[in-house]
Amino acid sequence: MANLTVGDMLDRAQAFEHRLQDFYATVRDASSSDGVRLLTHYLSRHRDHLPNALAALSPSTRHRIRCATIKYDDTAFRPERTFAELEVPANVDSRGVLDIAIELVTELISFYNWINRQPIGSEVKALIQSLLKIEETHVVELKKTRAMDYF
Repeated sequence: MANLTVGDMLDRAQAFEHRLQDFYATVRDASSSDGVRLLTHYLSRHRDHLPNALAALSPSTRHRIRCATIKYDDTAFRPERTFAELEVPANVDSRGVLDIAIELVTELISFYNWINRQPIGSEVKALIQSLLKIEETHVVELKKTRAMDYF
């Protein structure tokens, strides 16, 4: 285990969100379905979750949170492996895109839960819990969208 800053962990989460955005753009560009293209455009907004949560904090609070240290087990979050193993079927439909999105956001939730179980200060814990709430709500919305077969 290595000691890293919470800022490093948040940067990893932000990189994951940007990879999600790139993934959705790839799916959008490969699809001829208007529903899939609309859905992936909506899903790419996920990249705003973390910056929006951080923007709600004062600059001094953000700085303290980013500088806090945490013991990091490299197996806790390996998005490069996730994206390397991810294959999108050629004719993916909106339901398939939603299934993949739910799986990927659930991985991010697992990462935030892992951080939340570490000995962290109250400011860090409050931020992580707010991120968990955002992502858990997002998964519920994705599951509802999938159940409604909207796209």
